[in-house]
Amino acid sequence: MHSRIRLIAFGLSILLLTAALGMMWYSRQFQPLAEQKLLVRPIDLASLPVPPPPPPPSPPQPVTTSPVLDVQVNTHSAVQIPTPDITLTKPQLELNAPKPQVQQLQWQSLQMEINAFSLDQLDALPVLQTPLNAVFPRSLSRQGVKNARVKLDILIDEHGKITLLDIVENPYPELKPEIERIVRNSRFSMPTKANEAVSARFIWPVEFKP
Repeated sequence: MHSRIRLIAFGLSILLLTAALGMMWYSRQFQPLAEQKLLVRPIDLASLPVPPPPPPPSPPQPVTTSPVLDVQVNTHSAVQIPTPDITLTKPQLELNAPKPQVQQLQWQSLQMEINAFSLDQLDALPVLQTPLNAVFPRSLSRQGVKNARVKLDILIDEHGKITLLDIVENPYPELKPEIERIVRNSRFSMPTKANEAVSARFIWPVEFKP
């Protein structure tokens, strides 16, 4: 009895669900379509200005014809035109311009006075502070030269910096670049006189060996 009632109730629920789904489907099929609105906007068209009329054609200009001189020359009759005798004389120009005077420049030898003390006036002899790396040129070695000795007139300032005043003796010109390099890289101790830093000038002999 109870099972029968359950079956009847289940069948009724199926029928109600089916009826509800059918009504939903029916309402969607017959639902009126939404009206589509068409928006129309006015468009302003700019009119182009009327082009100006073309200029009138220019009137034709009169053609002027130059007169033509018709000259007929008779080969049998010749016209003689007298030609005057013209003598050209070569003009003679005399230039009496003054000669420029060139002043002769007189050169005077300028001797620079160096206030420096000699070695015998110092408290002690300056000592070379840097190693003397004298490089012997290969060109002299190829010539068979074994050694070379140069004498340099140098000035040592209060800080021991060297200034090359003159190369007193240099038997080989190839040594000049090496002499300049040695002077740039060498430093002496500070020369002093009465315990004060002074400048000193003396002849520095340098010997080159391969």
